[in-house]
Amino acid sequence: MSTLAVGAQLRARRSERVPERARRMAIGALAVVVVLAAWQVVGDLGLVRKEFIGTPLGTLSAGGHLLADGELWSNAQSSLLAFAIGFGISIAIGVPLGLLMGWSRISRELAQAPILMLYVTPRLALLPVIVVWLGIATQAKVVVVVIGAVIPIVINTMAGVRDVDPRLIQVARSFGAGRLGLFTKILLPSATPLMLAGVRLAVGSAVLGVVIAELYVSTSGIGDLISTYGQSYDTDYVVFLVLLTAVFGWAVSALVQVVERRVERWRA
Repeated sequence: MSTLAVGAQLRARRSERVPERARRMAIGALAVVVVLAAWQVVGDLGLVRKEFIGTPLGTLSAGGHLLADGELWSNAQSSLLAFAIGFGISIAIGVPLGLLMGWSRISRELAQAPILMLYVTPRLALLPVIVVWLGIATQAKVVVVVIGAVIPIVINTMAGVRDVDPRLIQVARSFGAGRLGLFTKILLPSATPLMLAGVRLAVGSAVLGVVIAELYVSTSGIGDLISTYGQSYDTDYVVFLVLLTAVFGWAVSALVQVVERRVERWRA
C-alpha cells in the first residue's frame, strides 16, 4: 500500500472520530448542566438548607469575591508552588527508583518493604513529626506531597519494567544488544505506559497532599482558605475552593494524558 493511501486512511479514521468525540463532549456538558440545575433548585426550594450545600449561583458569587479582593490568587500561588516542587521531586525520585527496582532484584528486595510501609502509613499520622522537623513553612507541604505522590510512580514504573515480555528481551540479546541497548530499546519503551499511569495517579495524591498539609500545618494556601471559611460556615466559599481544586487536578491529569498519547506514538 502506498504512502498516500495510508495517509488517506488515517485522515478518514480521524474524521470518523470527530463526531464521536463531539457527541461525548455534548453528553458530558449536558450532564453538568443537569446537575447544576438540580443543585440550584434543591437550594432555592429549601429541600436542603443552603447553609449545608450552597448553590451554584452562590458559589459563583463567592468565587467572584475571592478573585476581586486578590485573596484567591495570593493563596493559590502558595499551593501551586508546593504542588510543583513536590510533584517534580516525586517524578525525579520515583521514575529512576522504579526503573532500578524493576531492573535489579536486589534493589527491589531492599526497597520494596520500606516503600510499602510508607504507602500504607496515613499522612496525617506523620504531620506532627514533619512539623517538628520543618515547621509550617512550604518545606513541610512539599514533604507531604512527596510522601503521597512518589509511591504510585515507583510502584507503577517497577511493574512496567517487570511486565516486559521476556521474549523481547531474548530476541534483543540474540541480536547482541548490551545492557544499555536493552534498557533504552526494550525496557524503557515497554514500561512507559505504566510509568505514565503512575504519574497520573500521583497527580491526585499530590493535590490531596497539598490540601491536607495546608489544612493542618500552614497559614496560607487553598487548604487554609477551606479551613477558614469552613469554620465560619461559608459553604459557598468552601464549595468553590473544593471545585477549583478538583478542576486543577483534572487539568493536570488531562495534560499527562496528552503526554501519554504522544509517548505512545514514540513507542510505536
